[in-house]
Amino acid sequence: MKDQLKELHQKARIARDSIATEAYGAALAAIQEGEVRANQDFDEAKMLAVVEKEAGKFKESADAFEKAGRSEKVAELRACVDLLTALLPAKLEADAYPGLVADAISATGASSMKEMGLVMAALKKEHGSALDMRVASAAVKEALG
Repeated sequence: MKDQLKELHQKARIARDSIATEAYGAALAAIQEGEVRANQDFDEAKMLAVVEKEAGKFKESADAFEKAGRSEKVAELRACVDLLTALLPAKLEADAYPGLVADAISATGASSMKEMGLVMAALKKEHGSALDMRVASAAVKEALG
């Protein structure tokens, strides 16, 4: 992932694409900063999580600029979001969650809401960034509740 981001960032800089340069540069910087803070190289799952978080930051900024009436900046930020989300694996469909949650519950042996964290951790480990945590959380609450 990091090599891919470096390559995309370099191509964007050469093409003088300021939006792509900003998006890929922010994700790359966040990964590098996280690795320095953790004093270790990130695996693919952690890098994907960082890219997803950076896309979320761009989305929040776009929403704030939209409220302020700055439509030109909103378009740029939404383009950054699109570029970063294109790097992420596709999210799971909502109808897949009940089966995944049932499998995670049986794998962990969870039987009450007290063990929701175990089930969520198992889901995240198994499916990573393809998982929509809000949908998964709601599905686990429904299954355990």
